[in-house]
Amino acid sequence: MRTEDEHVADRLRWLDDEPAGPPRVDLPGAIREARRRRRNRRVAAAGAVALGVLAVAALPVALGGDGRAAPAPAGSPSPSTRSSEPRPAGPWQGICTATLLPVPGDPRGAVTGGDPDGRWLVGRRAPQGQGRLDFGLLVWEGDRVREVELPGSMQKLTDVNRAGLAVGSSSGDGRDSRAWAVRDGEVVGLPVVRSGGATAVNDAGRIVGYRNLVPEKPWIQRPVVWDSYRSRPVDLPLPGPRWEGTAVDIDEDGTILAAMSDGHPDKPARAVVWRPGAARPEVLPLPRLPGGKADRFLPLSLAGGWVTGTAERDTKVVPRNGMTSYPVRIDLRTGRAEVLKGVLWAGTGNGQGWLAGWVADDVPGVITDTRSVKLPVPDGWRGERQGAVTSFSDDGRVLGGKLESDDQVRPVRWTCR
Repeated sequence: MRTEDEHVADRLRWLDDEPAGPPRVDLPGAIREARRRRRNRRVAAAGAVALGVLAVAALPVALGGDGRAAPAPAGSPSPSTRSSEPRPAGPWQGICTATLLPVPGDPRGAVTGGDPDGRWLVGRRAPQGQGRLDFGLLVWEGDRVREVELPGSMQKLTDVNRAGLAVGSSSGDGRDSRAWAVRDGEVVGLPVVRSGGATAVNDAGRIVGYRNLVPEKPWIQRPVVWDSYRSRPVDLPLPGPRWEGTAVDIDEDGTILAAMSDGHPDKPARAVVWRPGAARPEVLPLPRLPGGKADRFLPLSLAGGWVTGTAERDTKVVPRNGMTSYPVRIDLRTGRAEVLKGVLWAGTGNGQGWLAGWVADDVPGVITDTRSVKLPVPDGWRGERQGAVTSFSDDGRVLGGKLESDDQVRPVRWTCR
């Protein structure tokens, strides 16, 4: 019989929402924290805390460019064919239906990303074999699924654009990791990153990610950009000499978002953006929260000019180690930061500045500018309604993620009207 430690460890190893690569947290400590949070119905929050730790202390790696280039405006989007299925019209009502996605063979798996229309979803299946960390990858176009194999281990696809170009990473020998693109089922290694990963791609085919600066310290990273999956990577200019971190998203106009810190262990995660044609990056101000200014802000996504993420402020309130977390969106057109109503531990945003992810009681849900909605489970689902959201279409109609209970973990698509 499996122990609770083994059960939680499996989830932390392959069902987290971290980039593929060498472990960047203390797994035994994470297990202990997960067990404590489970007693408070916060297993999902434990994963979010791990994400916050990674963003602060394990920021992205570097690529070998000249360090001076700034992102250029995005080109024309790659052609894509929209789904023939009619989309719901009218205001978003928050009435959603859950469907389990097909997985060849063993049905266990999780969605790890999607395109802005919700036509494409990417994910990975459960590792096969005792103690193995070799993941088969999956690409869904509607209900059709294609299997993809990346070399190495800890394989993960993190994003896909409207044309179906997907990007991701895998671990190789030792502590090195490798960045990849997948186009029409063909696996292509992204050029000249000895150790690093790809995190996001826009419709123009521009890819962002990170490179590892010190091979034996994979948590020290620098953000990079590829103009295409055939181009050499370029280091993004830094806000200062000690700054390190990873690019987490790229908007359709070419604006790039990164989670970074200035290298000091006491300095919090900050959102950094590179606007098209700008000579230097911009460190976004910490947003104001109820009771005062945030102590840290973890950016999760960038779409339609909206930076979305979670902000935290030190308090004397227990639980969560004296931290209070708030869902926040920042309008890059005006600089205005807005705290949304609801609770969110981790997730992703869309082109309307809405957020989706783990909400109260570990339940997957959506937070819009006016309300919070818990997402349903499919008919016949056994166990509790626990899970996560990792893909959120710009119109809010299609979401991808996972549902999990004590005996099953399945990839899910939610469709909403």
